[in-house]
Amino acid sequence: MTFRKLLAGVAAAATLLSGMAFGAGSAMADEVKPATITLNGEKTGAVKGHTYKAVRIGSYDHASFVEKDDVTYVESLTVNTEAAVATGATTALDAAVAEGTTWNTGDYQDNPVGYVASESGYFTSSPNKPWSGNLRNFVSSLVRQTDFQAVLAAATPYTAGTDSDTLTISGLEEGLYVVVDTTVSNAKNVDHTQTDSIPMLVGTKVSGKDFEGQTLGVVNVKNQTTYINKVIVKNNQEWVGTTERVGDTVTFKLTSQVPLTVGYLNTAEKPYRFFIGDTMSKGLTFQEVTSVTIGNKTLTKADDGATATADQYQLTTTANQKYDESDKDSKATVLKFDLSNAVYAAGQNASDSEATAKAEDTITVVYTAILNKDAVHAVNGANPNKVTLDYTHNPDDNTEHHVPGPEVKVYTYDFGFLKVKADGQTNLDGAKFVIKQGDQYFKFNTTTGLWENGTKGADPVDTDKFTGTNGVFEFKGLAEGIYDVVETDAPAGYLSTTKAEFQVVITSTDKDEDGNVLGTGHKIEFVNGNIGFNLLTNLKADGTAAEGGAKVKNLKSITQLPLTGAAGIAIFGVMAALVIGAGLAVGMKRRGIASRLA
Repeated sequence: MTFRKLLAGVAAAATLLSGMAFGAGSAMADEVKPATITLNGEKTGAVKGHTYKAVRIGSYDHASFVEKDDVTYVESLTVNTEAAVATGATTALDAAVAEGTTWNTGDYQDNPVGYVASESGYFTSSPNKPWSGNLRNFVSSLVRQTDFQAVLAAATPYTAGTDSDTLTISGLEEGLYVVVDTTVSNAKNVDHTQTDSIPMLVGTKVSGKDFEGQTLGVVNVKNQTTYINKVIVKNNQEWVGTTERVGDTVTFKLTSQVPLTVGYLNTAEKPYRFFIGDTMSKGLTFQEVTSVTIGNKTLTKADDGATATADQYQLTTTANQKYDESDKDSKATVLKFDLSNAVYAAGQNASDSEATAKAEDTITVVYTAILNKDAVHAVNGANPNKVTLDYTHNPDDNTEHHVPGPEVKVYTYDFGFLKVKADGQTNLDGAKFVIKQGDQYFKFNTTTGLWENGTKGADPVDTDKFTGTNGVFEFKGLAEGIYDVVETDAPAGYLSTTKAEFQVVITSTDKDEDGNVLGTGHKIEFVNGNIGFNLLTNLKADGTAAEGGAKVKNLKSITQLPLTGAAGIAIFGVMAALVIGAGLAVGMKRRGIASRLA
C-alpha cells in the first residue's frame, strides 16, 4: 500500500517513474512471464533514435491480487534490493535521507530499495517539474555509484528506431528498474535540441497485472528541449537579415532557455557546462556586451580569467579564427559566453517558483558589433554571424553536446557614376558631390574605412564633399534606402548654375514577406532631381544604369542644356523673347539714327 502511494505521487512526472505499489500479501502468482518496459515519446522525438539500458535494483516478492469487475489487479507486494547494487543503494539512501534518520534496521536491514519503496511519505518527488525531492535525489545518487555503473556497463543496450518514437525493452525479469538514457552526444537521427532523459525509476507489471488506475511498465518520456537562437535587433524589431552602412553599429541578440538541472552534478570532477558560442565573420568587429539576463536576473561579467559564479557570466574573445572551412582569411572573431554556474543554479528552481531565475526562463545575451572595412559587399555576398550552444546533455556522465544555431547576415551595397562632359562620353574631373539623407550629410573616413555622420542641419563643409578620381565617383558600403546626391562644385570652366541633383534608391530585391533580407539581389535606381533639366545619362527606362554605368553631365553653355518638357519650352520662350527684345532694340536704334539723319 505504501509503495503504491509512492508511485502515485510521482505518476505525473512520467520521466521519473511509472505507477507501482508495495505491501504485505500472498506469494507471487505461479507463472511469471518475461516483463517489458515501454518508453513512449508521444510524437515529440524524445525517444526516437535514443539508446537505453535498464538496471534492476529491486525484485518483487509476496504479491497479492484482487478481482474487480472481472479484472485482476495487483493489491500489494514487497521489494528486495538487488545484491549487485546494494552497496550503492545504501550509500545513495544515506545521502538522501535527513540527517539522523535510522533506516538500516528491522524489516529493512540491508534493504535500502525496500525502505525507499515503503517510505512513500518521505520519498515522494514533485509531480511537476523539476521532479525534485528525496526520491529524485536517491535515484540521481544511485546511478553514479560504482556498483551501479558496473551493472549498467554490462547491461544490454536498446535503441529506438529512427521512424518510431516508442521503444519496448523486453525479456526482463519482473521488478523495479532504473532506465538510463545512454545516447551518445553525436548519435545520428536524434533530436539533439532535446536533452537526454534523466534516470527513470520504472516498475514492471506483476505477473502481467497492473494496479487499479495505474499502468505498470510504461513511461511517457518528456525530455527537455534546449535551443539556441540568434537575431539582429534593428528599429525595435528582430531580423535574420538586414542591410547596414559600413561603420554602423549592429545589435545582435542570442536567446536560449534554462534547462532543468535537477539530477545533474556540478562538481570539480563533473562540472555542469553551458556555453554559448558566437562567431562573427571578418566584416564584423565586436564592440561590447549590452546585457546578459536569465529571467528577471541580470548577470555581471566576471573578472578576466576568473570562474563565473551563479550571478555572473564569463566572456572569452578569440580573434583571427576561421569562420568555416572555406574561409581563407582567418579574420573571424569567436565569442564564448560561459553561463554554466548561473544556468545550473537557475535550473534547480521549479518553473512555477518565485525565484528570480528558474527553469524554463529565457536566457538573453545582447551585444553590439560594427560593420567594418573588411565587410563583404552585396555584389560578392554577405557578412554572416552564427551561434552555437554546448551544454551538459547527459545527467549520467555530464557529457556535453554541441547544438548549432541559426546564422544571421548583414548586407551592404555600392553605387557609383561617371562625371562627363556634355557629349556624355568624355571623363571630367574637378566636380564635388555630397550625399545625404534629409538634413544629415555623410562623410567617409579614409583612415578607418568607415562611413561617419557629417554636418547635420547646416550647409555642408569641405570634409563632407567627395571629389572622385578622373570623374569616377564611388559610394561603397551603404544600407538600403534613398540618398540625395548633390553636386556642390562644378569643374572649372563649367556652369555653376546647372549642377546635378538626383536621388539614388537602393532596394533589396531578395526579401521574405516579413522584410528579412535573404540574399544579395538588389536594385540601384537613379532619379533626376533637377527641375526643368536632366543631367543624368546612360540609364535604362527603369532608372538603373545601362552598360558602362550611370553618367552625370556638366555644361559649359546653356545651349548644351538637355531640357525636359514644358520647362524646355518655357526656357526657349524666354530665349526667344530675349532675341525678339534685342531685335526690337536694334530696330528702334536704327530708326532713331535714320530719323536723326533725315
